Amino acid sequence: MTTYNINDKIKYLFDRPWDEDLSDSQESELLAEAERLVNNAGWPDTYSAAISYLHEACVTPEAAINFAHLFWDYGWYEKPISDPHRFLAYFYYRINLEVERYDSPGILDSLAITILPKAGYREADLMHNTQYVPERDPKIIAEVEALKSNDK
Repeated sequence: MTTYNINDKIKYLFDRPWDEDLSDSQESELLAEAERLVNNAGWPDTYSAAISYLHEACVTPEAAINFAHLFWDYGWYEKPISDPHRFLAYFYYRINLEVERYDSPGILDSLAITILPKAGYREADLMHNTQYVPERDPKIIAEVEALKSNDK
């Protein structure tokens, strides 16, 4: 699959509201499309294209949170993420760490406590650390600060 097709598929999958009313068949088709993309392009290329889309198209807090929900809906949190703190930090950067304001459903917590332990970061495993809070994670905060410094 060419980069062009991957980018088109990513745009199709992520350029919509996460909470729009869909019929069962529409929802099934989106999930099947997300799975086909990963199967055809491979996870590394799919992830790369998704991250490019995230950084280019999701520059508002609302757009970043929307992406996070869709990423979850497609089940991609189950896939390996080589840079999990950087990945998560982008969302916190876009919402300026204002979790209560922008993430009342808690999608960022869900992503963090799923992705980080899978990547080997035990400190985010609530079975071992019931006090873990992603927006206070020093590694995530360091990545947020790095993103902020790139704005200058």
